[in-house]
Amino acid sequence: MLLIGAAAEAAGIAESYEAEEDWAAALGAYLAVLERSPKDAAARKGAWRAATRLGLFEQAARLEASLDENERARQEGDRIALEIRYGRVDARTLKGPERYRRLGAALQRTDALAAAFLGGEEVDAEGLRRLVDRLSALWMRNRPAEVVQLYEALQAKRHQVPGWAWSDAAGAYLALRKPQLAEGLYRKALAESPDGFDANLGLFYARVESEKHDEAAAHIDAFAARVPSRRRRDGLTNDERRSAEVASDQARIYADRLDEAEQRIRRRLDETRFNAEVRGAEASLHFARGWTRQGEADVRRNLGRDPDSPGLHVDRAEALLTLQRWEEARAELAAAQNLDPTSGPVRRAVESFGLHERRELYVDSGYGAGSSSDPHGTRDYRIDAWLYSGPLAEQWRAFLHHYNSWADFDNGSTRWIRTGAGLEWRRGDWRATGEVNGGSGEKVGALATLRWQPDDYWRLYGSAESQANEMPLQAVRANVTAERATVGVDWRASERRKLGFAVSAMDFSDDNRRRGIGVSWFERWLSGPRWIFESTVGIDGSENSLGTGAAYFNPPRDRSAWVNGTFDYLTFREYDRSFRQRIAVTLGDYWQSNFGGGGIKAIEYQHRWELGRDLSLRYSIGRLVRPYDGVQEARNLATMSVLWRF
Repeated sequence: MLLIGAAAEAAGIAESYEAEEDWAAALGAYLAVLERSPKDAAARKGAWRAATRLGLFEQAARLEASLDENERARQEGDRIALEIRYGRVDARTLKGPERYRRLGAALQRTDALAAAFLGGEEVDAEGLRRLVDRLSALWMRNRPAEVVQLYEALQAKRHQVPGWAWSDAAGAYLALRKPQLAEGLYRKALAESPDGFDANLGLFYARVESEKHDEAAAHIDAFAARVPSRRRRDGLTNDERRSAEVASDQARIYADRLDEAEQRIRRRLDETRFNAEVRGAEASLHFARGWTRQGEADVRRNLGRDPDSPGLHVDRAEALLTLQRWEEARAELAAAQNLDPTSGPVRRAVESFGLHERRELYVDSGYGAGSSSDPHGTRDYRIDAWLYSGPLAEQWRAFLHHYNSWADFDNGSTRWIRTGAGLEWRRGDWRATGEVNGGSGEKVGALATLRWQPDDYWRLYGSAESQANEMPLQAVRANVTAERATVGVDWRASERRKLGFAVSAMDFSDDNRRRGIGVSWFERWLSGPRWIFESTVGIDGSENSLGTGAAYFNPPRDRSAWVNGTFDYLTFREYDRSFRQRIAVTLGDYWQSNFGGGGIKAIEYQHRWELGRDLSLRYSIGRLVRPYDGVQEARNLATMSVLWRF
């Protein structure tokens, strides 16, 4: 009787532990009962439950508890759930093939169930639990389309999805570029758990990708402020606080408020110079400001600390592609693919390299209409088109070049057409082209260009044409041709400021020698997620040895000074597709020897479409008023340009 009483008391203790979900204590208590009473079926079943909840499935199996079909199904579901839980940890911490081994195994065990459910079959409560767990595994395995398919099937059949799974479904929608749907799910998840780290960051990125930059910044600022700087359990620095603060800094980059972003990131670097996330934000800033070489150096330094990060390899591959360091870029992409070929950034980098491999067509055109006394004619147009092959031996591309211009004068029309073929060489800091062309003017011509960009700030360039394409059509009408050479240098401080200087020489076949010079100063005064305001100030002038004796507009000396102000408004953007409207106003003064000065006034309205990563379109209309030979001439203008990679 004493043994029976002791066993009953031990069983009661075990049941109380189980009620409190203290599974380790419950397992110990049930095993103690079994030591006294090995045939106690209830204690054996209780020990099995506790071992299963602890993930000790082998020990649970050795207990040989008497299980019904539902209990065996729950045990299998617990096995899958634990495998997924461990798999999520592996996905965040491991590299290489082991990273997804557990998740892959868990997914295989529910493949048949998912196929049957998506095929129209119903599931019981245990099947529903496994399908919800499958959502989590699919998300961590970078299979967002399958996450969304399964989630929407569950919703369609009105199955209840727990709150913790909403974040995974939201992340999948975001990965599939459906940020509005993602935002709704993140908001639901945060209604249940307001301080959830993943859901708060997810909501931030969903708003960024929906172009709600002010809302995104306000949300991440507030979240970062309330995340404790120290962990409650041990008092150590809370990495989640730092991550939220860095996201808050990057919100300014996404919103094109780069000066503010730079100030914040500099302060962050002063506080924690060697933090990888802060260094990553610094690299993002450098890329946004156009300092690609500095950004690549930042990423390379971060790779030294974390060589197994596929995201860092992708960032460096994209930077090296921009820098025309082809072999290094491909090596970095291969490294990223070896580490995690299914991740979104890796897939996008593969797309970038695919675009680089394509052929390119660029067409630039313009049309003008004015009075009969205008040197350009009553009507004129020009088309300048290049068709490039895909890369040949990495750094080479073959191209065809066609130039066509036409003007209508009082006594007839004039046309100038040149067509050529050539090679372009791009490698590292250098770009060079060589072309042979023929057409109007009969003489076979050659055109060569050279550009050198030694760092993120300076660019030097030059070109030489034995038969100039951009000829004054009044000169063409008089059977005059020309040779032309240009040399220039640009200094670009950042996206906000650039200074330029260029000189040119044009030697006409009628012995006229034209020499030109120009300087410009570009400044961006205001930038944000929607509006940009920028200006360009320029001074240029020319001299012509033949003067007014030429058969075309050819002042002995002239000069102009002007200022251009441009407002740019982002009307629409959805990832790689966008629509911008620009209006530019130019005011200035033009002086011509023997005729004095006169005002320059111009206005242009432009649309800029990005129709994907492979196609962009620009077109504009405008009006220019300026003096020629002391008489103000007005001209209506239109332009269009297309860049297509195919």
